[in-house]
Amino acid sequence: MGKRQEIAIGIALQTQVLKACPIHNQLYCDDEQCTDDENMARAFAVAIELVRQYGPYGEEFHHDPHELTDLLSYTIGAAPASCPDCVSQRYSTKEEAGASAAGASAEA
Repeated sequence: MGKRQEIAIGIALQTQVLKACPIHNQLYCDDEQCTDDENMARAFAVAIELVRQYGPYGEEFHHDPHELTDLLSYTIGAAPASCPDCVSQRYSTKEEAGASAAGASAEA
């Protein structure tokens, strides 16, 4: 992951648009937060402010806030709706439960 991507993810986490799974440390975009216009507006405002006001961020994004806001949009849009590892664990647990129930009914 490059420095630019780290900056975009940091902004998204700071403004609670993205979340990190406390178990798997995977990023995801909670539907409530991704559709929350206030958090999204805050994320973009922070991005613009960083590029305009802080030299290192300005240099990284060539003093063009759109470079960072575009990357932020892409980063948020590419994030899954929930932690992929949690989803796969839930799916495999349901499969195991279904197999156990089918096996128990076959024995009866």
